[in-house]
Amino acid sequence: MEGFALRFVLWFADLCLADPMRFFRTSSMRRSVDSLTFLGADYRTWLARPRPLPKSLGLRVALVSKLFNNLSHFSVCGCRTNVLPSYLVGSEGMKGGTHMPSQCLAPDGAGPAALLVSNSRVTLEQGRSFAQASLSDYYRALHLISGGQGEMDTAEGEVCLPMRALDPECLVTSDGASVLARLLEHCDFAIVEDADLRPKELVEHLNAFGLHKLTACDMTRAQGLTGNHVYVLWRRGRHEPRLGGQRLW
Repeated sequence: MEGFALRFVLWFADLCLADPMRFFRTSSMRRSVDSLTFLGADYRTWLARPRPLPKSLGLRVALVSKLFNNLSHFSVCGCRTNVLPSYLVGSEGMKGGTHMPSQCLAPDGAGPAALLVSNSRVTLEQGRSFAQASLSDYYRALHLISGGQGEMDTAEGEVCLPMRALDPECLVTSDGASVLARLLEHCDFAIVEDADLRPKELVEHLNAFGLHKLTACDMTRAQGLTGNHVYVLWRRGRHEPRLGGQRLW
């Protein structure tokens, strides 16, 4: 709108604030910011306060960027190779066992190129992992020294891989309410970007807390994201935003 100067009032809430001013060093950004407030607090305790934020003077949007996955569960699991990418499952090294470091890095081995180690993410029912079949014995050992229960014997066609999975408690405030519902009590919209909060976990949370007055839209595909999920949530009855994502709730 011509003649209209957009001004932002920003609140940062985090346990450890890593120089939030780094986002606003350019003059163009500084001109758009009216004020900045930094809160060193656990978000679940902060949202349990009666008034975590002052009354809004205009449109208020909550941005939750890669926060919930910081509290995700980590474990080592036995995974069948048929859930791994086809370039691993179909490789001759995988079939003959020569992908293991003890063989391919031996003096007469095939060399480092034969290692089946990749940062490609693998999405499984129980969480997400990486295609690192050659490190199966390493993760088995990590499971044992970290206090895992008993020996982890992999069956034929299985490898040990690290697994990350969302902790549902990361979506619950310290007084037992929904983090998302509390945010939307004080904000018009909530934009959540997270690596481990998958659509099914989001829907399960909304259903468990009976949050039928909220709407959730999955914008991951519309934004072309592959490493993280992104959602927009708002209270029903408000002006419907024009979004190209998938309605989840």
